[in-house]
Amino acid sequence: MAARADKSQAMIEKILATASQLFVQKGYEKTSMQDIARTAGISKGAIYHHFHSKEEIILKVMQHRKELMVEEIARTLQATEQLSGKEQLQALVKANLESQTIHAMDSVMDEYDKDAGFGLSILQDNLKVSASIIASIIRKGMADGSFQTQFPDEGAEVFLLLLNFWLVGQFSEKSFEKQVERLRFIRFMLESIGIDILSDELMEQTLTYLKRGC
Repeated sequence: MAARADKSQAMIEKILATASQLFVQKGYEKTSMQDIARTAGISKGAIYHHFHSKEEIILKVMQHRKELMVEEIARTLQATEQLSGKEQLQALVKANLESQTIHAMDSVMDEYDKDAGFGLSILQDNLKVSASIIASIIRKGMADGSFQTQFPDEGAEVFLLLLNFWLVGQFSEKSFEKQVERLRFIRFMLESIGIDILSDELMEQTLTYLKRGC
């Protein structure tokens, strides 16, 4: 039984890895179940044994991506635990910008985000996973004096919403000029509530990331 379960799990991981690769290369809409089967070297029946639809596959792919993201955040926090709250949050933002794991599926998410329900679920997951982590770092900064704010929880949520959905998400126009103005506003807003994390260096790194996506 254990060997059969291991074989089944290995097949699921193979399907998900193949689908992830094809979604990035061809796009979600242009990738068929037959494409996944052919690339993985298996039958379509083998795929349907584990997944009812392509939509179920992409949701599993995104779930796996979230799990990897949580692991990366945990490693970054452990490596930066001796820093001040402000420095630690800046390190987390920098690590996020540079992460291949976090951004590997960006183009797929942009395409599939046309589904309002999917976009809402991603938004909810992001807030659930990340907001409490960021709020705890802000509180650390309040304790060590690197942040002067009264709104750790609200600040964390607004920070995530503005950066991940207003700045780069599908909820607004993505021209680089508009993004530059939004980023300047986000910096001003964060500074006005005492969470001044967007240093000149982080601004430049964020602009470089945005320019690559335009």
